Amino acid sequence: MNINVVFIGGDMRMIYAAKALSVRSDCRIYGFGEEHTELPQHRKGSKYDVAVLPIITDSSGLKLMNGEASDGYGIVAELLNKGGTVFVGRAPDALKSLCAANRFALYDYLEREELAVLNAQATAEGAVGIAVTRLPRTIHGSCALVLGFGRIGKLTARYFSALGARVIVAARKKADLAWAEACGYTAVGFGDENALSGALGKADIILNTVPAPILTGARAAVVREDAVLIELASSPCTEGETQFRVIPAGGLPGKTAPKTAGHIIAGTIENILTERSMENGGA
Repeated sequence: MNINVVFIGGDMRMIYAAKALSVRSDCRIYGFGEEHTELPQHRKGSKYDVAVLPIITDSSGLKLMNGEASDGYGIVAELLNKGGTVFVGRAPDALKSLCAANRFALYDYLEREELAVLNAQATAEGAVGIAVTRLPRTIHGSCALVLGFGRIGKLTARYFSALGARVIVAARKKADLAWAEACGYTAVGFGDENALSGALGKADIILNTVPAPILTGARAAVVREDAVLIELASSPCTEGETQFRVIPAGGLPGKTAPKTAGHIIAGTIENILTERSMENGGA
């Protein structure tokens, strides 16, 4: 791909993504510290075909590692050529408006299934790493309760089962419960409070993937004091203080495997650019 790409802000995931994409594209970085010499820095006055932004995690917007203040998303319009393309994770309304006003193509790489699946794999592996270092016992022979059976829940259950844990899956959808049983796990519906309370009381480790307060009140009260909850969801499943340990672990790929996470983002961007080229007849 003979395109000019600028990576604007973010963490080490974006550095690794830029390095991976630079194999076939001319990549530069903006908003990173001078110590990042692996890639050339943005040259004043340069314009680019593509801008890659990090995953936007909150309302504070774009974060630059070099300490510079980002004036909203105006830097994107400043650095992009006319008809340019923007890649971002979880596009905020302000960026959507800017792209619409400037007629920039906008792609949210977090919406891609290949990225979601590979990120889920990295998250599950990271959860194992946390469990190994924070549990007062081995995973083998423990009782692991997985809350939710989406992508992350499926892979997390598989990893813990492979290490010898007795896995219980709690889910809402009948289809998810059927799949959990088909995989050899004990399946419990969120609507069956008696069965769910029993599972919560047995669990040595609870792995939450549901971004909602589903473990509160009477449910939280039956969890053992020596149990550990690893919070994998973007929003916590608990509220207030708990008698058991809660380990926040949202966004694990970026923390435990930034190189892998960056390569996943780069691969997803390449897939989108290739598909767009094919749609335009290879142009």
